[in-house]
This record gives sequence, structure tokens and C-alpha cells, in this order.
Amino acid sequence: MELKKYKLGDIAEIIVSSIDKKSKEGEEPIKLCNFVNVYHNWAISTDMVQGFMNATTSEKNIERFSLKKGYVAFTKDSETRDDIGIPTYIADSLENTVLGYHCALVKPNEKILSGKYLNAFLHSNYIKKYFELNATGSGMRYTLSMDTLNNIPVLIPSLKIQKRIGGIFSDIDCKISLNRAINHNLPTLDRSLKAVEVRHAA
Repeated sequence: MELKKYKLGDIAEIIVSSIDKKSKEGEEPIKLCNFVNVYHNWAISTDMVQGFMNATTSEKNIERFSLKKGYVAFTKDSETRDDIGIPTYIADSLENTVLGYHCALVKPNEKILSGKYLNAFLHSNYIKKYFELNATGSGMRYTLSMDTLNNIPVLIPSLKIQKRIGGIFSDIDCKISLNRAINHNLPTLDRSLKAVEVRHAA
């Protein structure tokens, strides 16, 4: 499999959000996909939006930072090196939903780069090491500079293979999410079964 090497800034637009969780008069109401939402999810989809924080922002910010299918978001600033550069794939175009503070949004050139593949690639140890070596700051906060973001080395095969790889990782994540949901609901199921047993025993 032939791989081509690019700098991410050459095959995608990268923008850093400054939208905070405060609500201000005169601004538009929005749902805010924040650091925690990005950090804890392989992908962001429509069914998650209701759980997002309510905030406001300008029409310009809504235009720039709206979450569209195929984009990738990742954490840019944090108290520890291990928590920066954590990506998530935007699986659906989310109405009136924007990316929040301490995160960066990547808009891939879809003729060259698949967002699903990029998400999987940014989870690799190869890129984790790159972020670790290039993070700036010490003690209280670490960050990734725009220069570091634009120079992220991306190794990509053909678009066809990218989509196949991205699809495989997405399928795996769906199975993990399903298992997590089942495990989360097991205590409730167990209590319900015990209640039924008690009623039958009475």
C-alpha cells in the first residue's frame, strides 16, 4: 500500500475555537460541543446534541465553527500533555451546534482526505508522540500552536482505502458503544428482574 505524506495544513483548513460557555444578550442561541464531548467520544452524532451545553455566540462564529459531517475536532489545550490532541469524528451535520473553547476544528479537503480516516490516524501512537514532543507550556497548561497543527504529518493511502480503514474503525467504535450502553443498563435490568421475582414469590 503506497502512502503519501502531507502536512495537515496543506490538505485541510484548521481553525481554533474561542467560543466559551457564557450566554450573552444579542447573540444567537446554540448548542456547544465542548472539550469533554470531544475528549470522550470517537464520533459526534445527532443523538448527542440534546446533552450538549446551551450557550450563545455570533452569527460569524456559527458560520465558522458549525459541525458538519466529515469534519474532525480535537482537544488543543489542557492541564496535562496526555489530554491534548484527542480527536473525534463529526458523523452528522449538526444544526445550530458549534465547537467550543480549547478545541480545534479540521475541515478536510474531501478530494484528498477522508475525515473518518483522519480521525483514526490522529488516534495513532505516531501522532500522539508528535503532539507530546511539540506541545508547549509547563505546569498549569499545555497547548498546541497553530504551527504545530498545520505541520501535523499525515500519511495517507488512496481515498478508497482511506474510506475502508475509516469505516472499519467506525464499526468497531459502534460495537464498543453498544457494549458500553448494555453494561450501563445491566444494573437497571437486574433490579427489574428481582422486582418481578419478588412479585411472583408473594
